[in-house]
Amino acid sequence: MRAGIFIGFMIGVWAEFYAQAPFIHIYGGTTNNPLYGAHVIITQPDGKKIYSITNVNGETKNPLASGWAIVHIAHLGYQSHTDTIVEGQSIQFILQEDPVSLSGFVVTSHAVPTRIEESVFKIRVITQQQIQAQGAMNLRDLLTQQINIRITQDAALGSGIRMQGIGGENVKIMIDGVPVIGRLDGNIDLSQIILNNIERIEIIDGPSSVNYGTNALAGVINLITKKNANHMVEGNLNGYYESVGQYNLDGRMGFQFGKNNIQLSGGRYFFDGFTTADTIKRYLQWKPKEQYFSEIQYNRGIGKLNIRYAGNFFHELLESKGIPEAPFYITATDQYFRTIRTQQSFFLTGFFKKNHHIDITASYNYYHRRRQSFRKDLVSLEKNMFDENIDIFQTWMSRGIYNYRKEGSRIAILAGYETTTETAEGPRIANQFQWVTDMALFGSIDIIPIKNLVIKPGIRYGYNSRFLMPVIPSIHIKYTPLKGMDIRATYSRGFRAPSLKELFFEFVDANHNVHGNPMLRAEHANHAGLSIGYEGRKNNLDFAFSTSGFYNQINDQIRSVAVAITPDSNVYRNENITHFQSTGVQLQGEVGYKNFKAGISFAYTGILNGIYDNAEGENNFVFYPEIQGQTSYHFAKWGGTITTLVKYNGKQPVLFTQYDSELKKDIIKEGFIDGFAILDISYVQSFLKKRLQIGLYGKNLLNVTNIQQTSGISSGSAHASGSSSLPTQWGATVAVSVKYNFIIHH
Repeated sequence: MRAGIFIGFMIGVWAEFYAQAPFIHIYGGTTNNPLYGAHVIITQPDGKKIYSITNVNGETKNPLASGWAIVHIAHLGYQSHTDTIVEGQSIQFILQEDPVSLSGFVVTSHAVPTRIEESVFKIRVITQQQIQAQGAMNLRDLLTQQINIRITQDAALGSGIRMQGIGGENVKIMIDGVPVIGRLDGNIDLSQIILNNIERIEIIDGPSSVNYGTNALAGVINLITKKNANHMVEGNLNGYYESVGQYNLDGRMGFQFGKNNIQLSGGRYFFDGFTTADTIKRYLQWKPKEQYFSEIQYNRGIGKLNIRYAGNFFHELLESKGIPEAPFYITATDQYFRTIRTQQSFFLTGFFKKNHHIDITASYNYYHRRRQSFRKDLVSLEKNMFDENIDIFQTWMSRGIYNYRKEGSRIAILAGYETTTETAEGPRIANQFQWVTDMALFGSIDIIPIKNLVIKPGIRYGYNSRFLMPVIPSIHIKYTPLKGMDIRATYSRGFRAPSLKELFFEFVDANHNVHGNPMLRAEHANHAGLSIGYEGRKNNLDFAFSTSGFYNQINDQIRSVAVAITPDSNVYRNENITHFQSTGVQLQGEVGYKNFKAGISFAYTGILNGIYDNAEGENNFVFYPEIQGQTSYHFAKWGGTITTLVKYNGKQPVLFTQYDSELKKDIIKEGFIDGFAILDISYVQSFLKKRLQIGLYGKNLLNVTNIQQTSGISSGSAHASGSSSLPTQWGATVAVSVKYNFIIHH
């Protein structure tokens, strides 16, 4: 009892002190919203600097005990501001929006928000303004225009990804640092990752295995959600229509009372389906689907710490209707794919003591996919289910990161832990249930031996319940020889343990004969990268230029290989191939003048697939180009922005093996995937002091639909060559979006 009284007394004293302390208040210039996460640097006359970050109310304490100081304030998407403050002063600053800013903050691999130009990692950021300008509803729509990223499409499995020439099984996709689960054929379906509550996206190319462990050999894509309401009540309602047959509606409500912050969001997206094939219309290449989703977030500030709960739910129903079957064409086989995802996460972040920052996450993920097959009578419309499969995956994950960084010190420390337990169950999993546990400790040190040089060695060591996990080292170097120029070099090892699906999945029916392989070995990788960038500002002209190169080597890469070819079906099994390599260069340039911004990027990527060592022929690198360009102009006078995006995906050679019946051996052959270009144009107009926003979009205006592929199986497995048409886009479309924002002030 006495302890409770004492604790209550101390909380009351702390609250009273906190209420009376002088504060610096930061607001956004257009809506006067408090800005959470603004960086405040106070420089005193003796040169000593004090760093802080604003809380959910846009506040940070004025720490001056005497005298005066210079304060510098920066926030993503706003112009920086410098002013003077004095002791005991409570003061507010209003930051103006900066639509063509070339810099911002990142948290991926840092935990503490860090300016892009100060990060030792080369990170690209996609802002919420870019998401809106592109009219992107999901991650597939958005990444279609990104350089060095290629999107693949499957009728039933959805959208996949390749980064730096490496497949999606090695791309780690996260939401606020929590991995998304539910891979199909190695890929997360990008069309199931909705962007209605996403603030920005951070992408790291190349292995991030030290900080994020397995599945991060090709890179990391981290989606950062909107976390705070800035008024007593605020929200928005969004409608979207696209001429291909998309009808989307979503909304968000936010509530702020005291130090408490609650957000609710949800919506329904519907797609009619689409086909370019000259066939009966019940069979569609792009399958109809309906998606429902919702999310709740609760935030509360406790001093300089913030606790947050986030829970979300996603449901999708995809319909795959079959072609009427011979001889009478009165029956067809229809399949329905139902996906359910839920994620429950808890976060604790902030400074528990000066210079000491923590970021702790605990989450539970659930993924459920059900496939039901029906025989449908097209006359009576009766249907009878003859087959059903259910796959369930669950993951429990916790990660904690501690940062120590003292102003003026030549050393900064990051240390962390991660533990993950994953289960898989269902009739297509061996013994109908399997599990794996992964635990690791990791850390890195920022060493500044001389001014403008940062050396960041890192290491990860852990335990996997099924595979021996090696020590995973990395080293990142950042050198700033002159103002605005950064040189970054990196070397890192990578590790990927085979997934439960790759180990134990068994799928045999009339059309499939796919087997996992419990004897698989883990993948091991090496990555090296070098980049040089320069950015500056002169006479209202912002500019940034960069060049970079990379090399990846993956040993024992896991691929699905055809191990037997029969008249009825081919038998596939997951196998370790000898090696895989990718290499490439990238050039980028960006300029901004007042309200105009333009950029162009070029990438040239080469892939060397591991192919059977005894195959006859040369196994060489095959290269393909990509070019991406964009322009935007913001009409400040009337609040409109016009954006043009274009990307050319060059013709891609593919090496594969084909069995030669005369030579009695496999021979290496070369096929190709045709090149294509995507052109999008948008105009977004704001009304009623940005309360109402209307977007007009012309998408895929070059009318790309299917592209031609001439090859065998591109993984290097034995299979007869041939030609096929790959669904890539659904042709030229027009779209309109309407967004209304509402606010109830205190």
